[in-house]
Amino acid sequence: MFWGRTFVRSLTGIASLLLVANAACESKGPNEQEAAESASARGQRGQRKQGKSASAQASASAAPGPVAEPGPPKAASDAAHPNVIVVLVDDQRAAAASCMPKLRELVTKQGIEFENAFSPTPLCCPARSSLLTGLYAHSHGVLHNGDLEADDEEKTPGVFDFNKNNNEQRVIARYFREAGYRTALIGKYLNAYDELLEKQPGYVPPHWDDWYVFPHAEYFDFQLVEKPKGAERAVTRCYPTNGPGKGLGKGPPGCANGADETAAEDENYSTDVLTERALTVIEAAAKANEPFFLYYAPKAPHGPYTSPKRYQPDAKSNSFTDQALTRISDCSLYDWKDRPASFMEQDVSDKPRWVKQVSKDNEERVFDELRRKQLISVLAVEDGLEKMTQKLKQLGIDKNTIIIYAGDNGFAWGDHGYKGKNCVYDECIKVPLIIYDPRFPGGGRKEPAFVMNVDLAPTFADLLGFKFQPDKPLDGRSFAGLINGKGAQLREEILIECWGTGKKAHPPTTAGVRGKKWKYVEHYEDVERKVPERAKGDVVRELYDLEKDPHELDNLLGLKKKELTEKGYDAKTVDAVVAEQKQKLSAMKGP
Repeated sequence: MFWGRTFVRSLTGIASLLLVANAACESKGPNEQEAAESASARGQRGQRKQGKSASAQASASAAPGPVAEPGPPKAASDAAHPNVIVVLVDDQRAAAASCMPKLRELVTKQGIEFENAFSPTPLCCPARSSLLTGLYAHSHGVLHNGDLEADDEEKTPGVFDFNKNNNEQRVIARYFREAGYRTALIGKYLNAYDELLEKQPGYVPPHWDDWYVFPHAEYFDFQLVEKPKGAERAVTRCYPTNGPGKGLGKGPPGCANGADETAAEDENYSTDVLTERALTVIEAAAKANEPFFLYYAPKAPHGPYTSPKRYQPDAKSNSFTDQALTRISDCSLYDWKDRPASFMEQDVSDKPRWVKQVSKDNEERVFDELRRKQLISVLAVEDGLEKMTQKLKQLGIDKNTIIIYAGDNGFAWGDHGYKGKNCVYDECIKVPLIIYDPRFPGGGRKEPAFVMNVDLAPTFADLLGFKFQPDKPLDGRSFAGLINGKGAQLREEILIECWGTGKKAHPPTTAGVRGKKWKYVEHYEDVERKVPERAKGDVVRELYDLEKDPHELDNLLGLKKKELTEKGYDAKTVDAVVAEQKQKLSAMKGP
C-alpha cells in the first residue's frame, strides 16, 4: 500500500490548510477539488512510497472531520421495509461460487442463482461504479482503476473520476437513505480512495451513515476509515498483526503511518474484522428499529489471495489446513481436471494481437496455485456471511432481510493463456450473482435470463418500492419480476466495454455485444473508440458463435474463407451477422 507523501510544513500551516480543506468539503466536494488539481500535484503520485513527517501525521490525526449529515426520516423495520445485505466479492470467477458450501447452504438453496450475470466493464472501479449507480462506464465516466496496483498509474484515479462526474449524488445509498434506511459501506469502496484521503483527510462520501472502509484494501496490516452513524468525524484506525500475516500489507510496517488509533492483534485478518463491523451495524440498526442497507465488500479473492491462519497457516506458502480442504472437498475446480479447451489455448492465429503477445512461458503450476488460493480465500467471506445470518436470526429479522451475493468482475485462469480481468471473454465478464428474498417463494432455482450489474440498483428500488431517479437516464433495467414472480422485460444481449492500459499482452480498448448465440467485439486505438485497431491493414474484430463454440476458440473474423467453410460457415452469412451486431453495438455503447 502506498501512504501519503512527504510534507514539510509546520503544524500551524498544516492545521490551517486542513481547516480550509474541510470547509471546501462542505461547499465543493472532491469533484471540484480534483478539477483544481495541478499537473505538478498529479506528478507527485510516484512519491507515495515515502511516509508523512511526524508533524503531518499529528496534524492529520487532529484534523476535524466532516460534519455528520442529518439523517432522513426513520422508517420502521417491517415487511414494507426489508433489510438488504449486499456481499460483493472481488475478482471471483462466476463458477467459483459453486465451491462455497456455506454460501450454498445459506443463500443458494433458498435464493435464485443467476447463471448469466455479467459485468459490462470487468474491472474493479468501473464495475463497482456501475453497481452503485445503474450506469454503464461510458455514462458514469469511470473507465479505469487508475492506480499502481492495476498497472495504469498514468490514468486518472478511479474515485476522482467517480466524484468529478457527480456520481456521489447518484449512488443507490442515497435513495435507500431517503426511503428511511440506515446505510453502511464496509470494506472496499473505489480504487484510489487513499489518494483522495491525502487531499481531504477523513473524507466520507455523502449518503452513507456507517462507514468502515479501506483506504487501500489489504488482507493484513491494513487501515480502516471509520465513522459510525452519528459520529462527528471519521477516525483512521490501523489493524497491524503480529501473526502469520505480519508485514504482508503494502503499507508501512504495522500500518500505523497516518493513523489516529491502532488496534493490534495476533491476527487481524481484514475479512474477519469487516465482519465484526457488519455485525455491529446490524445490531445497532435492529436496536433502533431501523431498516438497513449494508454493502459488505471484502478484499477476497483478489490477489495476493491470502487466507487467515485457520485455513492457511503460513500466509507466504501455498499449503492449507485440513479444515479448508475439507470445506471444498466437493469442489471440482480445486484440481480442475476437466479444464475447458480455452485453457492455455495453443492456436491463437485467429485471435487479436494482444492475445498473441501473452507469454507462452506461463506454467500450469502458476495458474494452479493462483486458482487454489482464490478458492480458499473466500472461505472467510462465507464465515462472515454465516455470522451475519446467525445475528439476523438472533434479532428476529432474518425473514425480513434480502441477501445478495455478487462479484464485481470475473477472472481468467489461463483461458487463452491470459491471467486477469478487463477482457471481453466470458471468464472475465461473467460474475456470480445469487439473490435471496425471503418474502417470495420459489427459491433454490437457477435463472438463465441475462442480467448485469447495472441492473441491481433499479432492481433494489423495485423490490423495496422506492424511486431510484438519478439525474440522467439509467442504463440498468429492473429484473425484480424474476424474483417476486411478476415477470420482467428480459435482455437479449449485454454490452461489453473495456478501456485498456495500452501495454503489451494486455487487452486494449474494446466494445462488444454478447447475445445467446453471437459475441461481436471491436478493438480501438483510442479512448473515444473512434479509431479502429488495424493489423496488416485489416480492422481487428472478433465474432464467436457461442452455441457451437462456447469457449470462444474460433474467431470467425480471423479465419480464412477455406477455414470458414470447413467449420460450416460462408462469408456472406458472416457478413450479415456482423452488420446486424454492429448496429446493436452502436445503439448500446453510446457516443
